[in-house]
Amino acid sequence: MNKNNQEISRTKVELYLECNRCFWLDVRYGIRRPRLNLAGNIGSKYDSLIKKYFDECRKKGETPKEIRELDTDLCLFPYSKLIDRWRNGIGYRYPNSTITFYGEIDDLLIKRDQLVPLDIKTTISRDFQIPEAYKRQLEFYGYLLKRNGYSLSDFGVLYVIRIDTDGDFQKIKEGKALIEVREARIVENLNYENWDKILEDLINVYNSEKEPDPAENCEFCQRDKKIMELRKT
Repeated sequence: MNKNNQEISRTKVELYLECNRCFWLDVRYGIRRPRLNLAGNIGSKYDSLIKKYFDECRKKGETPKEIRELDTDLCLFPYSKLIDRWRNGIGYRYPNSTITFYGEIDDLLIKRDQLVPLDIKTTISRDFQIPEAYKRQLEFYGYLLKRNGYSLSDFGVLYVIRIDTDGDFQKIKEGKALIEVREARIVENLNYENWDKILEDLINVYNSEKEPDPAENCEFCQRDKKIMELRKT
């Protein structure tokens, strides 16, 4: 492990928030959680399609219909070169540390000269609820932008694509057209101020030589514990 210059992604930060021990094992020793394949990643295809759609709107100076319907004061961030760069990652080197935190932003909106982080989500749920992890994701992007000198709104936007499926998780089609519903959702009360303390605590865990305690509800650590108990018998 090279501790002279370490990059930690948003997904690793979310892992830390889920379980200190899983995070520590991952970033220090490369011991990752077992991979879960939950019926494939339906979002990967739609992310690129929606980003292309947003880029076409940006070139025309237009705002996507679903965002106009959400708030007529919202418009797409106009600087395509910056969007292209931040989609590959925007970073912030934490003071007095060797760690750079970074996140890959899907897109940005503007409202009254303030940036509004936007993330694209795909779901097969007909009753889509916004989990706290999605709110934290928008907060983390906003935090990185603030630390890079930008002014941020206290809300973010999720651009949600719902794909209808049948009982066997096969995509339903009407004729040749895939049934999908697109909508934009506001996520309110983003708190960027908490993140300095969160990341400071994360750095302390990262630098610790002692294995952290697992989260009480971490199924992966519970699995490890059961394996170790079996080896003792």
